[in-house]
Amino acid sequence: MSLDAELMDLLLDAVDGLPKVEKKRMFGFEALWADGRIFAAVWKGRISLKHPDLAGLPGARPFAIELGKMLAKPAAWIEVPEAFHDDPHELRRWATRAYELALKQPPPKKKRRRRRA
Repeated sequence: MSLDAELMDLLLDAVDGLPKVEKKRMFGFEALWADGRIFAAVWKGRISLKHPDLAGLPGARPFAIELGKMLAKPAAWIEVPEAFHDDPHELRRWATRAYELALKQPPPKKKRRRRRA
């Protein structure tokens, strides 16, 4: 099993029991969504959460993805300290906070169907 798969298992354990959580693969990595709003991802051996308050923790760092020639730096995305990989209680606490923050965001826009001529 790859490191990313192991970390996703840790993350799934951390959010176990939270309603409306869905795992999806996108842009070459797996992410967790809360009722259609992304809040967690695993990328290159690190767990990232969409929660700006994580930035001040020792060992946390900004999350960035290189997509082709573009470097995407999603706002408020933070790689959790690696110590969280061995601390399921702390990971659950912060993953739950990121989940709750995601649910406070506006609902995702529904895709409009184009009418055929």
